Amino acid sequence: MRTLTLRAIAAPLVAVLALAALVIGSAAIRVGAADHLDAPSLGSLSVGATKGDRDINDVYVFPAAGNRTVLAMTTNPAVNVPSIDPFGTYGTNVQYRLNIDNTGDLVQDVSYVTTFGDADAAGTQHYVVKRYEGAAAVNASGDGQAVASGFTNDAKGKSQGRNGVMAFAGQRSDPFFFDLIAFRDTLGFSSGAERFCDGSPSDFFAGLDTLAIVLEVPDGALGTNIAVWADTRQATGSGWAIVDQMGRPAINTVFNGLPAVPASGTSADKESFNVTPPSMQDDSALYRDHVKAVLAALGGYTEPTLSVLAGVLIPDAITYDTSSMGTNILNGRALTDDVIDAELQIVLNNPAASDCVGAHGDVVAMQGIFPYLASPH
Repeated sequence: MRTLTLRAIAAPLVAVLALAALVIGSAAIRVGAADHLDAPSLGSLSVGATKGDRDINDVYVFPAAGNRTVLAMTTNPAVNVPSIDPFGTYGTNVQYRLNIDNTGDLVQDVSYVTTFGDADAAGTQHYVVKRYEGAAAVNASGDGQAVASGFTNDAKGKSQGRNGVMAFAGQRSDPFFFDLIAFRDTLGFSSGAERFCDGSPSDFFAGLDTLAIVLEVPDGALGTNIAVWADTRQATGSGWAIVDQMGRPAINTVFNGLPAVPASGTSADKESFNVTPPSMQDDSALYRDHVKAVLAALGGYTEPTLSVLAGVLIPDAITYDTSSMGTNILNGRALTDDVIDAELQIVLNNPAASDCVGAHGDVVAMQGIFPYLASPH
């Protein structure tokens, strides 16, 4: 275990570390998404094979007006496509956890845990958000403090929040955006339909929905220099077992379980990463070695830069300063941050590189309006 805070990043290394953080978007080469369906146990695109109710797609952390912070996680990839997700509801035996470390040890000091009841005939579910602090936050032990409750999609009235917490849970437009074909072509992976930003960009996620959990909380409830990640946990009978965890986009999808890296098994590495919390990801060189191998292959990096970059990307948590007024590649993640363009520019060493698609218009229109993610299609 090691200490990781924003202040721990030395100023001369900031530019180099930013380059590393940008590379994580390259997962789209192989899976076409940030963290959607990132391991076999979470499903595949075959009918009925997904376990989308515990598959984390993306995690977002960004400022809101009035000294507040938005914490959001999305699950259930392509929830509006029945052949991919035939259920379209949250798991009733699943905890959805947004974790915050504010002491620098990458162990959660605060955890917001959302659980759901059975769906009614219309598919509406009741949910409760509880806050756990200190040692109780690690395993959500005890009763916790209920800070919000309501029904999915505000179906029976908006959520009731307490202690300054605003909450939303339900189906929304998936804010992740990129042109898969242009991305592959720009990196030299010919698809037979080369576009290279020829004026006909196509956003792969433009018509897809996801399930979202969005919390807006006072900055004071989190701390100042924090690390944020999400995990889903499934009931086991004797407790709750981690099924998926995620901080920055595409760490698992691009760096683990690939033929180009010294893997213990293509599936095994992805599965093990998903159940290994950030505080334990430094205990083995496995994940850092994966990062080094991929960055060397795609970006031509050499030591000692590789070790520096791997040391930022692993452990997998989003660093954020709640006193800041915006996001950047080392500070939070907003819904409109273009991680794909940034990745292309760094991998190709070309500041003009782009997949030529930007943030979804419906998301841009929701800037500053809770719950920030746009209405479903």
